[in-house]
Amino acid sequence: ETAMKKKKVIRCIISVCLVAVIVFSLYNLFIIGNEYAEISEADKAIQSEYVSNDSEDEDSGGFTINWQELLKRNSDVIAWLYIPDTGISYPLLQGNTNDQYLRRDIDKKYSKAGCVFVDCNNYNPFIDFNTVIYGHNLANSSMFSNLKKYSNQSYADEHPIIYIYFPDDTCLEYKVFSFHKVNALSTDVYNTFVADEGAFINTMKTGNKIKTNADENDILSVITLSTCTNVDKEERYVLHAVLNK
Repeated sequence: ETAMKKKKVIRCIISVCLVAVIVFSLYNLFIIGNEYAEISEADKAIQSEYVSNDSEDEDSGGFTINWQELLKRNSDVIAWLYIPDTGISYPLLQGNTNDQYLRRDIDKKYSKAGCVFVDCNNYNPFIDFNTVIYGHNLANSSMFSNLKKYSNQSYADEHPIIYIYFPDDTCLEYKVFSFHKVNALSTDVYNTFVADEGAFINTMKTGNKIKTNADENDILSVITLSTCTNVDKEERYVLHAVLNK
């Protein structure tokens, strides 16, 4: 009888522990769900507040930006990145360090999503031969999560152009060149002081998953978009695009 009581007590303890684990897991899922919902709402709010759609204005990629108000909100905004029909449309910030906007939003408050930002070592962004841009790979398909789709040739063919807008109302157009998976510590890929352009072009082609019609013999400058794979903490998905003349 004593043995039976002990078994019942053990079963009760196990049941309580299982219930506690389930409740804790559900709570965490609720918190994460709320966090992602807030991120999505914040993204939509920024885009609706500062971007005006104009489907007839093909030269601007279909929209214009209220730079005056956007820069009042945060003077660290240096440009706007837009890849049509990918969900990627974000202000680009540049901090004094690469940690500054890693987990902070445009208002400099903590955010799991952080901001899409340009490498702090690019002293002349978009003039440097290689401008590096970072964004998180989030589970709600925001920020740079859709970069991984460029491993598919048909997706790359359907989304070949990247627009970069500037506060002086100019726009640069880049053509997708290559997509690969790289080591997070690669000094070749994340090189913001490219001295040997030919060597860097070879780096862009290493492990490339797609084919494009971009001419490697006529490359003036490059943008390198980078995000985590969420599989290996030492790996990154990287998309390279070259300036269209």
